[in-house]
Amino acid sequence: MKLDKIAEVEENADLKKYNTYKIGGYAKRIIHPYSLKDVKKVLDEIKKADESYYILGNGSNVILPDEDYNGNIIVFDLLNNIEINKDKDEIEVEAGVTLGVLNETLLKNEYVNFYWANSIPGTLGGALVGNAGAYNHEIFEYLVSVTVIDKNGDLIKLKKDEIEYGYRRSNLNKCIVLGAKFKVEKGDVDEARELIKEQALKRMKSQPLSMPNAGSVFKNPEGDAAGRLIDSLGLKGYSIGGAMVSEVHANFIVNGGNATSKDIKELIKYIQKEVYDNYKIELELEQKIVRWN
Repeated sequence: MKLDKIAEVEENADLKKYNTYKIGGYAKRIIHPYSLKDVKKVLDEIKKADESYYILGNGSNVILPDEDYNGNIIVFDLLNNIEINKDKDEIEVEAGVTLGVLNETLLKNEYVNFYWANSIPGTLGGALVGNAGAYNHEIFEYLVSVTVIDKNGDLIKLKKDEIEYGYRRSNLNKCIVLGAKFKVEKGDVDEARELIKEQALKRMKSQPLSMPNAGSVFKNPEGDAAGRLIDSLGLKGYSIGGAMVSEVHANFIVNGGNATSKDIKELIKYIQKEVYDNYKIELELEQKIVRWN
């Protein structure tokens, strides 16, 4: 494949470096496109070579397989451009921008309505696909449009009302998300920074930030909290192999040092069975289980 002018390329790459659980095998190739237009060129090269590919964001909220991947992982970390239109109070953001960087850029320009996203450990692309949220806000709340490559390979823009979305979900998983436009709002920056500090302190006390994890494992059932249900069954600290239910927050699974994908998935099944057997509630997975085939 001719990739030298359109992307950075890493051969035989260790996927443990590319996901927050720190699990997985090796990928034949990891590709970092230089620009939005180069993404299309990369996909064309992969198609010509008759090889497979998988789009990976910041590696949070995913459970990669243990097996090696004889294909191409495409990572958008070099797609990190941000453009603010102060006349229209709008911002255009490329898919590789992390939510923390997005919020900090906005605060420096006196826009405050993404303060809640500051500590979500993901990129914009993944946040849009999963409609990420926190503190009673979600990414679609301020969305105007999304730039995607659709299933036909065409680069198009989708308006918000053309997208199906709900709590921690959207149908953007059928596309390749390249960027988005949002409405932004002016406000009290000092107050926003104080709220961010409060949220950070709360997370430090209530989440296992010192151990590899991929965020909340399960969606909260209506009218309840997944963490409360799991904790009530005494499952904090319960482990299978190297995977353990966090002793800090029961809706987190942590890698104790040598966890495999198999360990994490078996622990998920065990938790779901215990919650269903005791409460007749089916916990829905918030994290995505990745399969190479």
